[in-house]
Amino acid sequence: MTIVEFLSARLDEDERASKSVPVGSRGRERALAEVAAKRGIVRGYAQAHAASMRVLDSSSAVGGADPWSELLAWRRAVKYLAAVYRSHPEYDRSWEE
Repeated sequence: MTIVEFLSARLDEDERASKSVPVGSRGRERALAEVAAKRGIVRGYAQAHAASMRVLDSSSAVGGADPWSELLAWRRAVKYLAAVYRSHPEYDRSWEE
């Protein structure tokens, strides 16, 4: 089982648990938003990993990985995490770009 498969299974469980809470209950929408954000992080990691596996010039890579892909994955991660708080008054819509 890969880390992506593992996390996907856990997120499926979290989503089912969140959806079992009655609509309008405190925290339900927040829990579902967190699951969606975490899925975005996992998806970003998987995309960056796939891109790093396609590096043609490994001499520019550090430790066999494409550092730009890793940076992009981390950047996506923080954007997805921030998106959970998009209703907060200090949330910056430019983070969605």
